[in-house]
Amino acid sequence: PVLSIEYDQPTARALGLSRNDVSISLLSATSGIPIGSFYEGIHKNTIYLKCLDEQGRPIENLNNTQVFSSLPSFNGLLSQEMMVKLKAGTLSKEELVECLMGSTPLKQISRGIDINWEYPVVPRYNGQRSLRIQCSPAPGVETEQARLAIASRIEQIELPEGYTLDWQGEKIASTKSMKYLFKNFPLAIILMIAILIMLFKDYRKPIIIFCSIPLVFVGVVAVMLLTGKTFNFVAIVGTLGLIGMIIKNGIVLMDEITLQINKGTAPITALVDSAQSRLRPVMMASLTTILGMIPLLSDAMFGSLAASIMGGLLFGTLITLLFIPILYALFFHIKNAD
Repeated sequence: PVLSIEYDQPTARALGLSRNDVSISLLSATSGIPIGSFYEGIHKNTIYLKCLDEQGRPIENLNNTQVFSSLPSFNGLLSQEMMVKLKAGTLSKEELVECLMGSTPLKQISRGIDINWEYPVVPRYNGQRSLRIQCSPAPGVETEQARLAIASRIEQIELPEGYTLDWQGEKIASTKSMKYLFKNFPLAIILMIAILIMLFKDYRKPIIIFCSIPLVFVGVVAVMLLTGKTFNFVAIVGTLGLIGMIIKNGIVLMDEITLQINKGTAPITALVDSAQSRLRPVMMASLTTILGMIPLLSDAMFGSLAASIMGGLLFGTLITLLFIPILYALFFHIKNAD
C-alpha cells in the first residue's frame, strides 16, 4: 500500500512549497525524519524527528499535516500589511519568524489523499517475471532429502499457460556442478589407465584393478540405506574420491603378488599369501580414514559424503582384497595345483 497525495501544483507554488517540502513534512508526521543515531551498548538506535499535535499525540488526520518550506518563504512579507509594518518599524520579531517559517495545512495544497496498491519491486529471473518460494530444512535434515519429500506434490501443481516451475538453490547448483565434474572425467580415467600401464608394463593388471572399482558401490549403497542418507552431489564427490583409494589398494596388492611370484613362490600360494599379508596395512589405512569421517556423519550437508566414503572404504577394501586375486588367477590362467 502506497500513500498517494494529489499534489495541487499551482496553489503550492503560489505558497512557495515544492513536492519535496510535502514529502518531508509527511515523513515527519508519519514515521519521522532520521536526524542522527546513538548507541545503547553495542546496539545502534536511530533518532527521529517527528511532529505531534497539541496534546503530544501522533497526527491521525493527514489533511491537517502542517507543510513546512525547506527555505524561508518571503511571500508573506510582500503583502501590503507587512510592508507597512516593515516601513513603520512595528513588525515584531515573533511576527517576522512566523511569517518566514510559517506552515500550511496539507489540505490547502492537495486535492485529496488516497491509498493505492503498487508493486514496489518486480522480481525477475533471466529477464522473466518470477516468484520465488524458499525455505530452510529442519536441523539435521539434508537439503536434497527435504526437497525430495515435497517435490512430487509441488510438481503436480497445475500451472496456468505461460508459467513454468524451476528448482533453484542447491538443486541447480548441484546440477551445474555435476556437469563440470563429469566434463573431464573420461580424460582422468584415460590418464589413470595410462599411468597404470606404464607402471606395470602390462595391460592386464590395470584392467584387473579397474574391474574392482565398481565394487565400491556395494559398500556405498549399503551404508546409504543403513544411515538413510541421500546420494546427492557431495556423496558423488566422495564416491569419485574413493576411486583413487581403491586403485592405490589394488596397486599395493598387485605389487605384492608380482613380488612373491618373482621370488619363485607358487602362483596360487602367492595370491593367497599376498591377500593375507596386505589385509592388515590396507585395512588400517582405511580404518583411519573411516574414523576421521565419523564427526561429519551427523552433518546436514557433508553427512552423505562421510557415509559414502566410510561405506566404500570398508566394504570396497574387503571385497577388493578378495576379488583382485580371483581376477588375477583368471587373467593369468593360474590354477590350483591340487
